[in-house]
Amino acid sequence: MGAVVIDTNVMVVANGKAAAPQARCKCIIRCRARLAEILSGSERILLDDKKRIIQEYRNNLNEKGRGFGDRFWQELVRRMWREGEQEKVIRVHVTPLEGNGTDFEEFPNDDASLKDFHKKDRKFVAVALVYQRDFGQEAPILKAEDKGWEEFRDALATHGVRVDSICEDSR
Repeated sequence: MGAVVIDTNVMVVANGKAAAPQARCKCIIRCRARLAEILSGSERILLDDKKRIIQEYRNNLNEKGRGFGDRFWQELVRRMWREGEQEKVIRVHVTPLEGNGTDFEEFPNDDASLKDFHKKDRKFVAVALVYQRDFGQEAPILKAEDKGWEEFRDALATHGVRVDSICEDSR
């Protein structure tokens, strides 16, 4: 059974033009399809144990919203607590470094090519690396139209982190 880490922008784009006016229609459709595939399939969703990722989702989505991304997030939270569904959501322990709460021991901090990598996205990388270490399987990070990941794709790959762009060719 595979696992994925989902960047917040996938759910925001899945909510449509009102939430992500820059998103192309094909990208919105692809994000919705990918999230539906995750919910109906066997892939596990990875989160951190201190709910940093869930908090970011909460800050960017509407817990009472009717957008596709909102409904995905609501279902994800339900599955975290529903009997028999906890195995669908895996929470891994990441170790924060002293300071601002966005740097983690598991992030490749010693790699100079990643020094400018977005601080708020480091938790996703740390979760993917912990899962790989603890479960011996790769867990790609899914992203929509977030160009911030692109310039670091190769550097992350050298550490075993794969970034999957749902919308890369949806022009």
